[in-house]
Amino acid sequence: MYDDFDKRTRDNNVEYSYSWHPYEHKNDDVYKPDFVDITPVPKEKKEKKKHNFIKYAATLVAGMIVGAVIFGSGLKFAGFYDQSAQLVQHSAGNITFSGNVSSVADVVKKAGPSVVGISSIKTVISFFGQSETSSSGSGFIVKEDGYIVTNQHVIEGAKRIKVLLSNGDEYDAEVIGEDAKTDLAVIKISADNLPVMEIGKSSELEVGDVAVAIGNPLGLEFSGSVTTGCISALNRTMSVEGRQYNLIQTDAAINPGNSGGPLVNGAGQVVGINSVKITLDGYEGMGFAIPIDEAMPIINELLTGQGYIKGRPQIGISTRDITEEMSRFYELPVGVYVIEVIPFSGAEKAGIKPGDVIVSADGKEVTGKTDLDDAKNKHKSGEEMKLEIVREGKKIEISVVLGEEKPYEN
Repeated sequence: MYDDFDKRTRDNNVEYSYSWHPYEHKNDDVYKPDFVDITPVPKEKKEKKKHNFIKYAATLVAGMIVGAVIFGSGLKFAGFYDQSAQLVQHSAGNITFSGNVSSVADVVKKAGPSVVGISSIKTVISFFGQSETSSSGSGFIVKEDGYIVTNQHVIEGAKRIKVLLSNGDEYDAEVIGEDAKTDLAVIKISADNLPVMEIGKSSELEVGDVAVAIGNPLGLEFSGSVTTGCISALNRTMSVEGRQYNLIQTDAAINPGNSGGPLVNGAGQVVGINSVKITLDGYEGMGFAIPIDEAMPIINELLTGQGYIKGRPQIGISTRDITEEMSRFYELPVGVYVIEVIPFSGAEKAGIKPGDVIVSADGKEVTGKTDLDDAKNKHKSGEEMKLEIVREGKKIEISVVLGEEKPYEN
């Protein structure tokens, strides 16, 4: 993919990842899309570890203390739930929702029927030939005639998609639209009179508010699993696979298979779309969701059936950042290195060539792809953007007419 998307290619059996961020590459297990591969694999026998009596006793005592704390907290939590939450109204498509709940059980009764399980069957080509692999995620119904929201990474590249409703009914689904930049997708099944998820407002969330995650951790055999916690933080800016996201942080357990499922508030309304968790050893309870206020404009546009988000500007290049360290090693200026130019794009028409290094955009210094994207995203497709590039040690000023970003067709 180009501009706002990662591009991977193979050259002499070496894989290069463009639009990367050093923090991600420092540890590949920091962020992972939390869909789960459900292709059958051989089970491994786990070796049992022996513990001495002292360790066992210490663990037992610690467990009793933690249990007491959890029990005490649970009483306070129950007291919090006794207070009915005041609801908001929010439009999803042409539908407006309202209602009220007062307990976790009420939240689940209200929101649970709208949550679905999603299985994606993909074709994988390897050294041994072509095979199929399956992965599982979650989603929720936004229109009663079968429109469902999920993460784009859940259905990306799927050959077939199946949806399991809360009542056990299973349907084939088709992709209505997807947006890799925001990791959102809309799919549709042929069904009517489905229970619709009520849409809340993430802008009204406060740290400490109740949070309930509903989804299918570890595959469809655990469909409809419920985990509870709170809103741990708001406006967490994170880089995931080279893309910047503004996310809600929660300690409600989000496990593989929860991707695309709803993060629900105490009123039974979806306020976020579960997408990411931190998987570093020693870190627990750090899950993240896309705020529903930011997701709804994308979802509503995908619901039109056009298949992608119109009007996004595109330069027409694939790039890689040149850091200060790389600059010294390769004797290139700090900036954005042009790896490839899309044929017939604005970049090609403007005369940009592979090997150019972009060092300025609209008069502002560019030290990496984030700077370039920030400048580009202030424009609309069809507008002109001024770039300063370095080619063979010489600075050149170029004006690029931005094209429209569109997904590739298979």
